[in-house]
Amino acid sequence: MSIRWTHFTVPVTNIEGSIRFFTEVCGLAVVRDRRLEGGGTVWLGPAPRPGADPDFVVVIALGEIREPLDHFGFQCETREEVAGIAERARATGNLVKGPEDVGGSVGYFVLIREPSGHLVEFTHGQPLKGLASSNAA
Repeated sequence: MSIRWTHFTVPVTNIEGSIRFFTEVCGLAVVRDRRLEGGGTVWLGPAPRPGADPDFVVVIALGEIREPLDHFGFQCETREEVAGIAERARATGNLVKGPEDVGGSVGYFVLIREPSGHLVEFTHGQPLKGLASSNAA
């Protein structure tokens, strides 16, 4: 059997605000708006190449947040991107922590809050390559 992780779904209290946050701050695109099909979810992910499907999406739906999600994680190409996100979050009152460089498995990061209260981490230098091979039994 071949299993592949494709999505996670989270409730949001402000669907339009969360769409703006994930598209404007996180750089994701709306890849499917099921509200246009009579559904209630919006699928967001990296914009796929023309004719291709996204590899992974976050599905948001209007609802009550019963349990907090620790955080979403996004990798930035540069420290300057992380710092810029931190400055914008500071200006809007959404900055939770950072930016700071803690090295090791975390790198340079900032933690901010999206409109429904979920925490979102932006990092630079967080090593992900080689994890599968280094953790194999």
